[in-house]
Amino acid sequence: MNQTIYADNEKNAIRFSNFKKLETACPFTGLGIKYVASGEETYYANNKKYKVKVGEYIIGNEFTQSIVQIDSIKSVQGLCIDISSEIISEVAEFHDVNGTELKEFLLSEQFFVNRYNVKNTTLGYSLQEINQKIKSGFFTNDLQENELFYSLAESIITDQRFVFDHLKKLNFKKHATNEEIFRAVYQAKSLIEENITENLSLEHIANETGISKYHFIRVFKSVFGISPYQYQKRKRLEWARIDLLIGKEISSTAFLYGFPDVPSFSKAFKQYFNQTPGSVRNSNF
Repeated sequence: MNQTIYADNEKNAIRFSNFKKLETACPFTGLGIKYVASGEETYYANNKKYKVKVGEYIIGNEFTQSIVQIDSIKSVQGLCIDISSEIISEVAEFHDVNGTELKEFLLSEQFFVNRYNVKNTTLGYSLQEINQKIKSGFFTNDLQENELFYSLAESIITDQRFVFDHLKKLNFKKHATNEEIFRAVYQAKSLIEENITENLSLEHIANETGISKYHFIRVFKSVFGISPYQYQKRKRLEWARIDLLIGKEISSTAFLYGFPDVPSFSKAFKQYFNQTPGSVRNSNF
């Protein structure tokens, strides 16, 4: 079952899908988002395979050649959202001094097709919210002036500008090599974020990305400006701050995010936020 929730003459659309078995060509219009709300979908996009699980999505454009496969005992539910090229162009040009260059990246064969987790992107929150409204029956047709699509375009451009800017930092001669190396370090970044309380070894992360440890450290630092360890520490402190703001104990938070004791946690926390853990925790009481 494929239900059209909204569609207009500008080629903006939202569709809700519900299948157990499916294999079909899966075109992307403008910038297209395929979000999995339950189950798992497999995409073959531009000769690469992407297993997209619940809470993940893939983005492509009109140059993306794709097939989707679903083979499940339970129903697999998802959202397909198309945002017109006109909206993407308008928002890209408005929000970036290099809007023409960014627009070309988004709407040409240069686009970086990839799988993303909703927890790690600006777009993710909006996808979860839209899916929840559709499932609960509260999704009203308030889209006549394309407000939602402009908002989604802004979120995509925020996320993709990060990809665009960091991809440009790689200087291999071939675009395909730059893309493959960036895909590997982006996968490592996601792996760190999704296992933020785990003490992943450098060897494990490098093996997952298929790059030698030494080369992985160099490329990661070249792309993101800091080493994998520094990135892990930064994300742990950011997540720890969120936990403290909702009232969690300092000691349990310190141990959860891999610090050996409260003093070392407090020192690192104050260096990063210029506040003590106690002052952050007490700010909501």
